[in-house]
Amino acid sequence: MRILVTVGGTIVKIDDVRHIGNFSTGSFPAKIAVAALAKGHEVIYLHAKSTKVPGTNRRLKLIAYETYDDYARELKKVLSKTSVAVAFLGAAVSDYGVKQYKGKIASSKPELTIHLFRLPKIIKLVKHWSRAPLFQVGFKLLSGVAEKELIEVAYISGLDNHSDLTIANDLSKIKAGKREVIFVTPEKGVIKLKEPNLAEKIMDFAERRAAVEHFKTVLASPKASSKKYSKETKLFKELCGRLSMRGLMPRFFAGAASGHGSLALRASDNSFLITARGSNKSNLKPDDVVLVKKVNWREKEIFVASAKNKRASFNAVLCAAIFKKFPEVNAVVHTHSFAKRAPTTQFPYTPGTLEYATKPLGLFKKNIRVINLKNHGLIAIGNDLKETVNHVLG
Repeated sequence: MRILVTVGGTIVKIDDVRHIGNFSTGSFPAKIAVAALAKGHEVIYLHAKSTKVPGTNRRLKLIAYETYDDYARELKKVLSKTSVAVAFLGAAVSDYGVKQYKGKIASSKPELTIHLFRLPKIIKLVKHWSRAPLFQVGFKLLSGVAEKELIEVAYISGLDNHSDLTIANDLSKIKAGKREVIFVTPEKGVIKLKEPNLAEKIMDFAERRAAVEHFKTVLASPKASSKKYSKETKLFKELCGRLSMRGLMPRFFAGAASGHGSLALRASDNSFLITARGSNKSNLKPDDVVLVKKVNWREKEIFVASAKNKRASFNAVLCAAIFKKFPEVNAVVHTHSFAKRAPTTQFPYTPGTLEYATKPLGLFKKNIRVINLKNHGLIAIGNDLKETVNHVLG
């Protein structure tokens, strides 16, 4: 794999001799780069001029930056010209800019007012700049906050920045000598890791999450008619509402309309109804239920028909795999809760991938109809959708 690691902090210049910067040393992302090199990966190391760099290695390419503009320019250049598999975006990038004064501001002034303005979030542009699909790892650093708040802020940051993984840190713990991190995934999985060998653990996890086969959605024609499945959509609305009331299909975050979880119901041998991606489970609309017409497993394509071109839940490929393997199963329920004493997958694979669809199948047995997806939630299968939901609700 080719790995990109960005480290250190950018500056914005006030005048020819002064600047606004931050305290980032880039020491921890540097350890991730070393771990990647140790595993035989090629590493592009985009670093602030003031930070230390790993030792000489023929698979290591060093690129230095100083200012916010330098960083943006060099990052865009790397991503547009080179295929990167995983990007660890550990650089502390300036949030605010200033109109630079020409020359040097006189130090004799008793007061100096500097007007700052918000700079664009570079991390939001990374996937747009990249010439090939990449696995984006973002970092979120807070200080002295409760763990719940750290997780929530990191999760929202990951969604906003289109990251595939967000690594959350608490500066107060780092200063106290407690180096530990919390992984927050797009499905709001929470994984805690700490020393020893923390950088190696991070590299291993990102490597496994990145080395997967993604499915793409093909919006099928003609569009699905919500009237054809009006009875089923009413049932979906009722059941999602009940699960939401119990906190099993929670909102993405406070104030969000979108909710986690999904329901799926077989419509024919090869097609099934499923809740749309990011739908409001507490108030499901008729067009929030879409029809998966077929799945092309060879080409990794999922064909979806919906009234308003909405996409199927990322759980659709797993539901498709379940319906294919178990012809007696007509219903699949996914909630963000866990079943006691149920078997659990060994690794939290990325939703919407071939691995996510196939790895859990072996856990289902004749007498095992509920399993847990590691750090994610449960999957329950059954013949009748309402009965399966009732079983989950207990």
